[in-house]
Amino acid sequence: MIPSSTKLSDYLHYFFTCYLPEHRDVSPHTQASYKQTFIQLLRYCKLGAPDQANPDIDRFQVGFLLDFLTYLEKQLGNTASTRNARLAALKSFFKMVSLLQPRYQVQCRQILSLPVKRTPKRRPDFLEKQEVDAVFASVDTQTQDGYRDLCILRTLYNTGARASELCAIRIPDLDLEKKRVLLYGKGRKSRIVPLWETTVAFLRTYLKSERRVPLPPYREFLFINQRRARLTRSGLYHLCLGYLNQAVRKAPTLAHKEIHPVHGWRYTTASHLTLAGVDLTVIQEWLGHASINTTSRYK
Repeated sequence: MIPSSTKLSDYLHYFFTCYLPEHRDVSPHTQASYKQTFIQLLRYCKLGAPDQANPDIDRFQVGFLLDFLTYLEKQLGNTASTRNARLAALKSFFKMVSLLQPRYQVQCRQILSLPVKRTPKRRPDFLEKQEVDAVFASVDTQTQDGYRDLCILRTLYNTGARASELCAIRIPDLDLEKKRVLLYGKGRKSRIVPLWETTVAFLRTYLKSERRVPLPPYREFLFINQRRARLTRSGLYHLCLGYLNQAVRKAPTLAHKEIHPVHGWRYTTASHLTLAGVDLTVIQEWLGHASINTTSRYK
């Protein structure tokens, strides 16, 4: 039912239960990203007005949202790209609000006019081969989840998968005989990525003897966490961050690089494939880039 109140919560409920999945057919990955935006927004609201758990739509004027975006960068350390992604979620929401309730059209029109922030075009940092080896060597495979963690890192390096793609891999998506895996990426797009012989060998051992027994709803997911559920993006981030920090002792050069714990593996895969002379169009398909211009950054 279309909301008629003034409360943010009513519009958010419609946004995530009806507008995005039914009218926009937005992918689950995009919905998850949008939800994170509003979690951050509500936390920011609570900082200034802890007694207003459910603010009115009127509170979200351009000035307030600009302060929120600045907070994301200055206080939370978000990059300009992440800031722009949060702004995209806000614009999608307020575009819906303007369609549903004409009384908010002036406010929403101003929000939709907010500019994206220019992002640096420099080539992102990536792991050199000896740094990759240092990260792998930092994993203690004698611990309960050590072998799983090494398989995760090796799969990230092999496939260049995004965090959401890695966490979503199911056992039926693997074809170890033909050495390939099916990944589900942005915009409900899928792609087949080849697996190296070493990756296949590690995954075979993991599936045979090292995988935790999952709870029934998660029995098909490849990587299982300590709660016997599917690995989450947050869990993957902290796992990768821990091993990256440990690897600095073996590879001090890592201390001088700005490498995202998870997405940095994607940059590394692209850069190593480029250095190996792999054709740019092959790398584009490997990583699931919509545009060849994105892939060209690694030349």
